[in-house]
Amino acid sequence: MNSESLRKQLEITHQLEWLKLPYHRGIMNNELPISIGGGIGQSRTFMLLLKKAALGEVSVSVLPKILREMCAKKNIHLLE
Repeated sequence: MNSESLRKQLEITHQLEWLKLPYHRGIMNNELPISIGGGIGQSRTFMLLLKKAALGEVSVSVLPKILREMCAKKNIHLLE
């Protein structure tokens, strides 16, 4: 992610107002390293290595009750 690609993505999705948000301003002003938010991410890598089915098994998340119930029925243990 860099300022050029960020602007292009926000234009395509009609979300240019997001440029007012701190993270987006940081990218546009070259205040944040362009590696933030890029790549597959640690949680997805952990899922692959640990052979897990849900992000909630490798990182604590706020999930809807119905999703927690669905996971419990399938014997997927979510972190709290």
